[in-house]
Amino acid sequence: MTKSPVKRAPKFRFGTVGNKSALVDRVVQKIQELILSDRLVVVTKLPPEREFAESLGISRTVLREAVRVLSAKGLLETTHGVGTTVRALSHEEMVAPLNLFLRSWGRDVSLNHLHQVRSLLEVENIGLAAEQASEEDIQDLRRILEEMEAAKGTPLLFAAKDSEFHRRLAQTAHNPLLTLLLDSIQDLLVGIRELVAEESGLVERVMPAHREMLECIEMRDAKRARQTMRAHLLAALDVQKHVIRPESDTPAAEPEPEQSAEASMPAL
Repeated sequence: MTKSPVKRAPKFRFGTVGNKSALVDRVVQKIQELILSDRLVVVTKLPPEREFAESLGISRTVLREAVRVLSAKGLLETTHGVGTTVRALSHEEMVAPLNLFLRSWGRDVSLNHLHQVRSLLEVENIGLAAEQASEEDIQDLRRILEEMEAAKGTPLLFAAKDSEFHRRLAQTAHNPLLTLLLDSIQDLLVGIRELVAEESGLVERVMPAHREMLECIEMRDAKRARQTMRAHLLAALDVQKHVIRPESDTPAAEPEPEQSAEASMPAL
């Protein structure tokens, strides 16, 4: 006899609510709780529709609508001939909503905002990386740094390798939450790097800091690693503000006093 994926799930009874959509929302929340608490296990099938609806104290119609909502969220997957199964969210699916949110804000997200978030995440991240890097991590960082050196004459390739170096640094801290948070702003960072890629003297300005970052990690010097990253991010911000000017700085319009303090992010 096949064991049910629900681990002794009690019968949940939903009281009368004002409208059907509110009931569906409550059922969605309850099924999410069952999934997150591992009472509905990833990769296993949901119980038969009638049985599951009865255990929740709802109609099969309400259950079907809740399943559709959860499928749209990526928590469930319905396959013809198989049924509905619980699925694990991929890394990309977890990052995408925040990434989309940030991009939709457009000019409400400034270069200073991005710098503040990077400083909070990347300064601490490199300190952890210096303490926890494996030999494989160091070899990978060394390889990417060599590829950055080789890409000096190709601005967009250099920008791509710069992004790869910083993401590999995030992984070197061996904290998946830090990697997840940094990935949520990755598209913004890629867009910014591409915009400043052709700036004269950029490579000469940023490469020494990247070499020093790797040296700090090799020496297990977390304090200097954080100092190096902090200084690098400030230097990067200066370049970004020089290249990416707010619309109010163009000759076509007079800058507003409250807008002159910081550049706004371009629509990416």
